[in-house]
Amino acid sequence: MGLSSQASAQDAGASEGDGARANDNVIVVTANKREQNLQDVSAAISAVGAESLADNQITTLEDLQVAVPSLTIGNDFAFAKLYIRGIGLNSSLPGLDPSVALHVDGAVVAQPTQQFASLYDLERVEVLRGPQGTLYGRNATGGSINLITAKPTTSFEGFTRLTVGGDDLNFIAEGAISGPLTNNIQARFAFRHQNRDGFGVHTASGEDVDDANKFGIRGQINVDFSDRVSNLISVEYYKENERSKAVKFLGRSFSAQTIAALPAQIAALGLGDSNNNGINDGDELLAQIPNLVSLAGPDALINSRNVGGDVPPVGDLKTLSVTNTFQAELSSVLTFRSITNYREGESYLLQDFDVSNLRNGIVNANPSTVQVQYVDNSQFSQELQLVVDGSRLRGLIGGFYFEDDVFAIVPIGTDPAAAFSRRSELASVLATPNPGPAPAVVPSIASFFPDARVIIPGNMDIEAWALFANFTFDVTDNFRIKAGARYSHESRSVVVDQLLPGAGPGLQLATGADSRSFSDFTPEIGVELDIGDTLLYATYSEGFKSGSAALVDGTPFITEPETISNWEAGFKGTYFNGALDFALAAFIYQVDGAQFDRTRLISGGPRFSTSVENAAVTNGKGLEFEGTAYLTDEFRFAFNGTWYDIEFDTFETDNPLDPLGALEGLAGFTPRTVDLSGNRPRNTPEYSLAGRFTYDKDLASGGNILASIAYALTGNQFYTEFNDPRMAAGSYGILDANLKYTFPDENLSVNIWGKNLTNEFVVSGAFAVSTSRTITGTYLPPRQYGVTVAYEF
Repeated sequence: MGLSSQASAQDAGASEGDGARANDNVIVVTANKREQNLQDVSAAISAVGAESLADNQITTLEDLQVAVPSLTIGNDFAFAKLYIRGIGLNSSLPGLDPSVALHVDGAVVAQPTQQFASLYDLERVEVLRGPQGTLYGRNATGGSINLITAKPTTSFEGFTRLTVGGDDLNFIAEGAISGPLTNNIQARFAFRHQNRDGFGVHTASGEDVDDANKFGIRGQINVDFSDRVSNLISVEYYKENERSKAVKFLGRSFSAQTIAALPAQIAALGLGDSNNNGINDGDELLAQIPNLVSLAGPDALINSRNVGGDVPPVGDLKTLSVTNTFQAELSSVLTFRSITNYREGESYLLQDFDVSNLRNGIVNANPSTVQVQYVDNSQFSQELQLVVDGSRLRGLIGGFYFEDDVFAIVPIGTDPAAAFSRRSELASVLATPNPGPAPAVVPSIASFFPDARVIIPGNMDIEAWALFANFTFDVTDNFRIKAGARYSHESRSVVVDQLLPGAGPGLQLATGADSRSFSDFTPEIGVELDIGDTLLYATYSEGFKSGSAALVDGTPFITEPETISNWEAGFKGTYFNGALDFALAAFIYQVDGAQFDRTRLISGGPRFSTSVENAAVTNGKGLEFEGTAYLTDEFRFAFNGTWYDIEFDTFETDNPLDPLGALEGLAGFTPRTVDLSGNRPRNTPEYSLAGRFTYDKDLASGGNILASIAYALTGNQFYTEFNDPRMAAGSYGILDANLKYTFPDENLSVNIWGKNLTNEFVVSGAFAVSTSRTITGTYLPPRQYGVTVAYEF
């Protein structure tokens, strides 16, 4: 769903409130690494500008779903789940790369745990759909979300905004100040702070959950060495300290009726004494049936924003990023650009799997079902570009280097009080250089969680480099061809232990390491044709994402790569003397090797097993349209829609919510496989429709009224490839509105706004937690409203 057509980035001097009418102002984007009118870019791309972001309270990645067609965003286990055209991150395990890349000023944010930073002081957001490899440094099979920050200015300017309101006592303060320090040095400073009560409560303590306590700060300095040479350095720090991101209770994995039917099903298997232990294996299976019973206590609330747990959940995040962008105009047609980035961050999540105030459904029972997840990483990237902008030939040649060191530790079944009280001490131990699961460090880690069922510490190192190019050549004034290519090379190594502290100090259940390297060549070719006011285009492109770290029964390995072949065609143009901007795109793709995770209940050891596997083939096709109709000088209507037919062509696997499959590990029993052919992938609605009416009127007094109302309808979608209706969201509609008055001096404005005004209760993600036999998930925010007062100078 989305409304991006009316919310645009404009050229210098244009006002977004003018409606970005094509014959007055142009929508300028830099998706092709040079400034272009959006209507001249032969790709499916949406742009949302600064004023629309502010007026519509689009302050997080999740909020972008109401502004961009084909984009769905959810989260579980503190991982951002970005999906475009049904392609995205299908794992809740540390170590898997997203299929949709997120860039900030050209620098990739690699780890999904760090992609939740709030959106503030942006010039615009650009969302590109389809594989992106010949224009961007990092691989992306599904698409790319590009955040372009506002840059230092040569004149003194700035803004401040204060937002208050809502049942949840939402408070937001943000602002920026920008201007020259000397004749050739400019600086910009921006910040944002949000404090909001929770959407629910922790039922045992009464403390808020799903609250907000976020703070971000960004400083930039630009030095103009000459009219042709400049250097911009940007430093950004962001943190969250919340009781958020914990999963909620959606239901029991296995109903009483399902469990009652198991004895007859087991008897029908006709198992004998295959392990020669004197016991019929059917009896062994029967003995495991009690392990399928949900551990959720009577206080586990279904379809509620409130959540139980041994302690309230915790969701902490800290990130630091430094980006240096050097640019030199070598001639009238050649520009050299260097983007250097260092980013580090840490994420800490604490949540109780059984979502109950009782341990395992029993007062004072042990062990707890609390999970702690700590992810720490430091990444470095260097991208070099030579941009060509000639009269007939335009494009770029680029080189990219990237490395990422990721450390994660996941204890499950630990004492919640100890895990929470010693988290700072644990973080200090893990912050030592390259701690890893080395023998000297393992006992130290295990000492933090002596009663845990299992502790999984692991290290992953990634090193990648790529060469890429993309050019467009004007064969005639109206006909152009474009071609691009990318060569990617990537190496990964992973070391993982699985510890059982309860069976002895630092006892290793499993340990191992794996390393692999991947190389791939991905081309792109296309044509463009101008017919009057219409741009027609067709493109074939390929994308590549290397194998990622995974676990099978505690043993690490590197999965196979994910690749995509994508055919796309479309048109876009301006019609009726500038009264209508319209774009239509159609695509067909085939994805090979999409990566999916599994968490199963087993009969022994830590009682669960995790794995990642590659789906064989996924086929997709669809239509996307968006546009803006300028009905009068005051009224405009922005609209868009999508229709998708995306399904697995071949994919056979076993279902972790098959009650017999959950008994995996007992001798003589092989889990049943399921043919998922014809099923839809995760986070893939069949359709979406959205529209926004806007009234923009200059008053005789010199002031301005801007009023809008928007409705976005999204079709049903599943959060599991098994298309289980218990892990799904039915079709839903979101109604937003705002009324903004700008005073005659154009500096002061007051905006009254509301989001999800009908208070739709929508599941945004789901996960089957085998260790507690519960199905859990997350929700979209409820109704929110408030008043924003802004002053610009």
